[in-house]
This record gives sequence, structure tokens and C-alpha cells, in this order.
Amino acid sequence: MHVISLKDILINARQESVQMRHHYLGIEHLFIAMLQIQGGITASIVEDYGFTTEYIIDAIRRKTDKGSNQRLWAGFPYTPRTEVVLDITNDLAMENEIAEATERELLVAILTENDSLPIRVLRTLGMNLQATTLAAMGYDPKREPQTPDIHVAFAESFDNTQPIEREQLFVLRRMFSGHKVIRVEQRLTGFSGALVLVVTPVHADGHEDAPMVVKIHDADSILDEVHRFETHVKSALPLQTARLEDSPVKPETSELAGIKYTLVAHSDGIPMDLRHYVKAFGTAELGRLLQKDLYTQFKITWWQPKRPFRFQAWKEYDWLLPPLLTLDFIPEDDEPEMPLVIKIPVNRAKLKTKMTEMEFGDDVVLENFTVQKIDYEHNLLKLAVGYGSEADKRAYKIEMRGVNGLSRTFYRGETVERLMGSVWKTRYDLMLDAVRDLEPDFEPDDRWISLEELQLPNPLLAYDNLLDRHVNGSMSKIHGDLHLGNILVGPNNSVWLIDFGHTRDGHTLFDWATLEVSLLGDALMGVLDSDWATVRLAVRCLIAAVNEDPLPTDYEPIIHAAQAVDALRNIVRQCLTTEENWYEYYIALALCALRAITWKSMSLGGRRLLYLVSAMAIFEMNRKYLNTALETPSPDLTDVLPTRVANPDRNEP
Repeated sequence: MHVISLKDILINARQESVQMRHHYLGIEHLFIAMLQIQGGITASIVEDYGFTTEYIIDAIRRKTDKGSNQRLWAGFPYTPRTEVVLDITNDLAMENEIAEATERELLVAILTENDSLPIRVLRTLGMNLQATTLAAMGYDPKREPQTPDIHVAFAESFDNTQPIEREQLFVLRRMFSGHKVIRVEQRLTGFSGALVLVVTPVHADGHEDAPMVVKIHDADSILDEVHRFETHVKSALPLQTARLEDSPVKPETSELAGIKYTLVAHSDGIPMDLRHYVKAFGTAELGRLLQKDLYTQFKITWWQPKRPFRFQAWKEYDWLLPPLLTLDFIPEDDEPEMPLVIKIPVNRAKLKTKMTEMEFGDDVVLENFTVQKIDYEHNLLKLAVGYGSEADKRAYKIEMRGVNGLSRTFYRGETVERLMGSVWKTRYDLMLDAVRDLEPDFEPDDRWISLEELQLPNPLLAYDNLLDRHVNGSMSKIHGDLHLGNILVGPNNSVWLIDFGHTRDGHTLFDWATLEVSLLGDALMGVLDSDWATVRLAVRCLIAAVNEDPLPTDYEPIIHAAQAVDALRNIVRQCLTTEENWYEYYIALALCALRAITWKSMSLGGRRLLYLVSAMAIFEMNRKYLNTALETPSPDLTDVLPTRVANPDRNEP
């Protein structure tokens, strides 16, 4: 452990202030300077709570943001709060008969003052500040870099066709350092790339704790989830649900981190997620589980305290789609002659026009976009409108390739004044590639897709204008990723939710559209053939079911799935803002279903079905709420079907 003098910390704090263009010395600069001391007291305590120093630094910087280039005063004046904290620091040094104040006294002073920006950040992350203060007074970190000697056993029912990676096992052992044995019961499913397991801890005397859910993912994603849980979930969940009880675990030598969910009010037996439940028992009971157990249990604190929310669809759903642009970085000294400038706030009308004309190699200048993620592994800088859990802060996604070659570093949440790049692919290009991967029996850019006597609008040509639609909806607490893999069922059909990495205040119907997509793409297509004839049959059955018409088939899996969809739609009916006006749900369903065609982890049949489900939702919205002709679509229909600017490479109609 390194004990650094206050004098050295002040030097580094001034450098942080210069980098952020603040030109004053605040507690935030002092705290970041302390976090940057490798092996220091502050860094060690933060890491003991499972957080990385980089994550805390980024969180503090996001709260302060960069200052102006124009400097209005000379020197580095101290803020009044800094003056108070430095006085406390020097008093502590005198009390302890220390000749020169150090990091320890400064940290205790900041914790004692208890109301600075860094303290507020730590508090939102769930850190016990009283315990942290006591720890700081006599902290002596004892590092244990070796992997704990824990035996990882696997239940007989565990599917080992996808073995757990070595680094994931390393983190898993660290998470259960107080046990001799842990038994991995099963792997839960998901699409995020995270490893989600049901694990039973076993004590040295053979006593077994109740099974818990373990999630291991990249450190930033795990720590974001902890923040979301503390902010949106902790005080709003009913008793019988999954809860984060312990701090995250982030080993120094790994880029991964882990969290444990305990299942409060858990009964004996191993829970399974709904995706496994459907494979084991089918969809016959699924509707009842969703309506009687899931919705009834959570609606009081989540979906039913609704607030009026009028919004344009892009504010809630743009982030689901592929990046608006993927660019190759252009250095600052290689200024293009006539670039397209895209700046925040975005003029949507002008941008849409420009996007239809944009081609490979065109030069683009971005102004005032926010850094969402720095993906060094894939050499990507991911940008969007802003930073935060609200969906509109993640809209207008742009990916910049070549981040590893940039001469400067970025932090998450930073507003970047100017970046230049050349077009590699547009969103339309990526969506067109995804449709072609479906091996369609129609032309990908046809305006209409035939479904016997019906003509469904092609979502590839409809989604852009759909995003401009205004929606009279409602806002509530939503899970944000409500698929079958994030809903657990116990032996007595008790239900839990897990994985709160996207929980936020958002459009109430988002969760149910997401769940319907999962139900159809995973549960239904998991038992059907993937050919287009079967997919079309399934869609016709869904149209009949939602319109309360006789089902055109006696094929049992489709009938049961249609019944589950009917139960889900009954939940949606209770969440609609205007009684029996399904317009807001069809927009949500169309965009959530369209998102799924880019999921390589979903089966081909599932992606095919969801493309037609997106078309079906737009069709129902047109027919019922926009007074559009049913069987004879007009070539003048431009309300949700734009005619794109002709491009010789795109064979437009």
C-alpha cells in the first residue's frame, strides 16, 4: 500500500482539473487523484467493494462534465467545500501527530464532510459510507491474488455442451471464497453475452445454502447493473423476487465481474427460467404464469403506477436498432473538404434526407455526441445522444472504428465536441444485410410481403418513418429486458425476475412487446420448422387470434402459443393508456420484433417469424388506426412507408 502525501495529491488533482477544463480545485478532482494512486487506500477500498477505479472515475466525470475552453480567471482557486475538507485534513494530521497530511487523512476528511459530489456517487452505488470511514482510518489491504481453493461441481442435469470458460470459473470461485464447494445446477439463457448460472453453495460441514443466481459479464456492464438496481429496483420490488445482497466481485487480474442474486422467499428446489420451462412443459400453462403470477405480483410497484407520456417513438425505440452509422476514424489533421455534419441536437428531417443519399466512403463530422462505451477489444468507440438509463439518451447510435489508433483517451459519458469519420455502413445497410440473412422468398426491398390474400408492409421500408410517430402512452418502472430467460419459475410456480441491467423509467408497454417477441421467437419457433411456409402459417394464426377469429389450423404448438399471446395481450389491455386503443402497442411490437432479426443467437425460424410479426404489427396499425386499405395498398401510401431516394445499388421501387 502506498501512502501519498497531500502535496502530491494536489498536483495530480490540478492535472485532472486541467484535463476537464474546470480550472478550479474541487473535491471531485481530489478524489479522482486519489483513485489514480495504484495500491492506494482509496483505490483499495473501492476495489474491495467490487468496483473498479476506472468505473468510479467515469461516474464522477459524468456528473461534472467538461468545462469551457474559455478560461475566466487565473490560477486554481479552491471551492469553499475544498477549503473545508483541507482544513479537516490538516486537523486530522495534527491530531495524529503527523508532520504532513497524507491520502488517509484526506479520504477520512472527505468521508466526514459527507456531502461532496464523489460521496453522492458512492452513495448511489450502495456503498456503506460509515463502514468506509472506519475502514479508511486503519486500512491495511491484504491482497490475495491466488484463486481460492474452491471445488466447482456440476449437477447431473447441467448441460456441459457449452463449458464455462477458465476466466469465468476464476471469477466464480472468487465470488464464493467462504465456501469449500459450489455446485453449478444449470445455465440460464440470455442474449447479452453474460454467463448466468444457478449455483448452490456448500459449506465445509456439508450444509447447503439456498440456490442463487450468479451473473458474470464485463465489469462495466455488471457495475452498471448494480447502479440500476440501487436506483430503480431495490425499494420497488415485492418480497418474493431476486435481490442483490452482496457487493459485486471484480478480481484485479480480470476484465470480468460478477454479482449474486438471492431468491427471497425461495422454496426448496432448483428454479428454471421460462425458456427452459417451456422446453420442458410446453406453452400450455405459460399464459396463466404470466397473467396470474408475474403481472399480479409486480404490477403494483412496476407497471400500474402509470404517468402520462407523449413521445416520438424514436425516443424509446431508436436504440434497439443497429447503429445509425458505422464510421472509420479520420485523424484531426486530415480535414475532409465537404463533410456531412451531424450534431446534437439532431434535426431529424434533414438527417433522414441525408441518410437516404449517404454512401460508402462519404465523410461525416460528429459534434457533441456522448461516449457510451470504449470497446478496445473490437477497436470501437460507441457514441449516442447522451448518457443515462433513459432510452432517449441512447438514441442515434454511431460506432467509430479505429479507436485504438486515436491519439487521445475517452471516458464513458464524455461529450465529444468533434470527431470525423468516413462511412463504412449505414443503418439501412446493416438492416438489409440482416434481411438477406433470412434467405427471404421475396425481394428484401419489396414494398409488400404477401401473406395469402393479405399484403403486409415491408418493415425495412417502414421503420424509419415509424420512429417519427407520436405516441400517447404512459411511463412506469419497467424491467427493460423482459424475455423468457429473465423470468424464473420455482417448483411451486413461484415467479422471480432477474437481470436488471436495463431497468429504468420508460414506456410501460416496452416490457410486454419485448416479452411477446421472446415468446414467439424462442418458445414457439423452438418447436416449429423454420421454413417460410410454417412461419407464414404461424403469423396467420396470430392475426386470427388477436382478432378473435377461428384459428386456421389444429396444429397444437401454434394453438398453445396463440393462447399464451392472448394472455399476454390481456395484460397489455390493462396497461394501455387509452382503452382498446392498441396503436401504442403495435408501434412497440413492430420495433421490438424488428430488432430481433439482428440477433445471431436466435434461430433462423425465430428471426423469420419476428420479421413478419413486425410487418403484421404495422399492418394492424394501418388497418385499424390509420384507415389504410386492407387488401389493396395504395402506391401513394407514405404515412409509414416512405419511398427512399433512388440509389442504383439498392434497386428501389
